[in-house]
Amino acid sequence: MTIPDTFGTGNPNAFREAVAAVERNRRNVRGAVGVALVARLQFEFNLIGLVRQPDNLLAQVPNIGIALLAYLVVMMWMAKNAGDRLGFGMALGLGVVEAAFLIVTASMQRPFVMSAEWKPLVVAAAHLPMAIFAIIAAQVYPPQDSKAPWVYGFVVALAFLSISWLAPSLVDAIGS
Repeated sequence: MTIPDTFGTGNPNAFREAVAAVERNRRNVRGAVGVALVARLQFEFNLIGLVRQPDNLLAQVPNIGIALLAYLVVMMWMAKNAGDRLGFGMALGLGVVEAAFLIVTASMQRPFVMSAEWKPLVVAAAHLPMAIFAIIAAQVYPPQDSKAPWVYGFVVALAFLSISWLAPSLVDAIGS
C-alpha cells in the first residue's frame, strides 16, 4: 500500500521520508539536550561537589530544579506526536541563549584567566550542538509551515533561563 503524495514531489514515499527525518532530528536533539544538561549540572552547578556539602546543595536546589525542569520540558515536547516544533524551538532557545550568556559572561571577566573560565565555556560548547541540531530540524518542515511553535518554544526557553538570572535580584529587592 502506498500513501498518496501530499507534498507534490512525485515521490509516493515523501511522507514516510519526512517522518523519518523528523525522528532522526528528534534523536539528535534529545541526545544534545542530555549532554548539555549533564555538562550544566557538572560544570555550572558542580553537582558532585554540592552533594558533599548539603548546606550549599540546599541553597542551589531552586536553580538546579529550574534547569532540570527546562530540559525536561524540551524532552516532553520532543516525545512522539507531542509538539516537536515547540521542543525544537525550545532547544534552539536553550542552546543559543545559554551559550551566548555564558560566553559573554566569561569574556567580560577581567582579568580573563582561562583556568578560571574554562567551565562556563565547556557548558556553552555543550549547548551549541543542541541549537545546531534544532536549526537542522527546521529544514525538514515545509516552508509554509507555521513558525509560531518555534517562536513559542524559544520564548519559553528564554523565560526558564531568565528566572535563574533575575530571581536573586528580585529577592534582594523585595527583601530590602
